[in-house]
Amino acid sequence: MKKLTLDIYTISRCTHNYYARELRKLHITMGQFPFIMGIAENDGISQEKLSSEIMISKSTTAVIVQQLLNAGLITREVDELDRRNFKLHATQKALRLIPRIEEIIARCHDAMTEGLTDIERDILVNLVRKVRYRTEITLGGKQVLRERRPGKKA
Repeated sequence: MKKLTLDIYTISRCTHNYYARELRKLHITMGQFPFIMGIAENDGISQEKLSSEIMISKSTTAVIVQQLLNAGLITREVDELDRRNFKLHATQKALRLIPRIEEIIARCHDAMTEGLTDIERDILVNLVRKVRYRTEITLGGKQVLRERRPGKKA
């Protein structure tokens, strides 16, 4: 267990560097990547909810949203129910990037789990989700809804 933190850190750094290198080819940054994916998967998500979902500060979210607007990757509209919020939408330009981003993700996951059986991969994914959940609620200061708890049906 002593080396767990180092192992997690090394995995994080290696995958971060890989994603940054590959995403640069698509003219997007590592910081923009989770926003593009989150908006594409949740059309009309509020800027505030997206910020909360990916655990990024509101001020950083505002900067990245502005970058994505300037790049023509998203649009933003005032939420009619709460005029203080903005709804975010992926543009066709962003949606065309999604399959390429998913290929990058798949290559990363394949490289990381090469040599594991399907059962070992499933076990790994489930264990990582449990550790993530515990980490978020005990160390991350994030309020995790019971419905999102690993192993529980929503």
